[in-house]
Amino acid sequence: MRLRPLAARLTASALLALATTAALTLPAAAEQAAPAGGTAASNTSAPAPYQLTLSSNPGTTDFGHRTVNLSGTLSRADGSPVADATVPVDEAVLYRTWNPWGDPIDPIERESRSLGTVRTDSDGQFTLDGVSADRWLTRNSTFVTPLNQVQFYASYDPQEDPTNQDILFAETTVATQPVGGTISYKVNKTKVRAGDTLVVSGKVTWPAGGGPVAGTRVLLRTYFESSYNAQTITDARGNFTVSSRIRDYDNEFVIFSAPNDYYLAGASQNLPVKNLSNG
Repeated sequence: MRLRPLAARLTASALLALATTAALTLPAAAEQAAPAGGTAASNTSAPAPYQLTLSSNPGTTDFGHRTVNLSGTLSRADGSPVADATVPVDEAVLYRTWNPWGDPIDPIERESRSLGTVRTDSDGQFTLDGVSADRWLTRNSTFVTPLNQVQFYASYDPQEDPTNQDILFAETTVATQPVGGTISYKVNKTKVRAGDTLVVSGKVTWPAGGGPVAGTRVLLRTYFESSYNAQTITDARGNFTVSSRIRDYDNEFVIFSAPNDYYLAGASQNLPVKNLSNG
C-alpha cells in the first residue's frame, strides 16, 4: 500500500483540526470550566457558591417522537433557590469526527444553536417544553457520521462576578434512535489502475414513511485517510451515479449515504474494487 508523503498527511491533519475548530461549538469558557457534573471548576477546595442542574424527559427519542421537555434548578451552596435568574440554554447535534490518524483531537463535531433564555421561578426551577431534539438546518450537514446524540446545555453567570471565571454549566444528553435505510450499487469495473474512472451507480431507499429520498447525499471513498473523495445526490426515486478518478495510492472503496434527516441512518457498502497500481 502506497501512502502519501508524511508532509501531506500532516497537512491533512492540520486542515482537519482547523475545520474542527471552526465548527460551531460551546463557548471556550464552557469547555474549560465545565467538568463532569456540570458545574464550573473552582481554584480552591471550597464548595461552589451555586449549583445548576439540567435534565431531559424523555431521555430517548425516535423517528416519530422527536421532542423533549427540559427542566433544571439553580440553587446556592446551602440549597436555597435562586429566583428570577436568567439561564441561557443551547442545543448541539453531535457527529463523530473523521479521524483515521488517531490524533488527540476533539472526537465530536457539533451543529449548535441557542434556544434562548429561561428564568427561574421562586423555587429556583426552570422548564423549556416541547424542544426539538433534532437538526434544525434544512441543508445537508457538512458532517457525515452522526453520533445519534443530541446534547442540551444550560449556563448561569453570577451577577456579582463581572468576569466569566465563575460561570456554571450543566448538560444533558438525549439518545436518538434512527430508522435504517439501504443502499444498493453496481460498479463499472472491479479492477482499476491510476487514471481510470470508477463509476458507481445505485439506489438509496428508506423504510415506509421515511420521507422523501430525493436529494440524499451519496459519498464515495477511495482512500482511507479521506472521509470521502466524491459525492452526489439522489434523484426523486433515490437513484444516483457517482464517479472518481483513480490515483495510484487509492486503496479503500466504500459507498455510503448521509441523510439530511438525523433520524434516518445512512447505509454503506464495501465495493469489490482492487487498485492494481499499488499491488
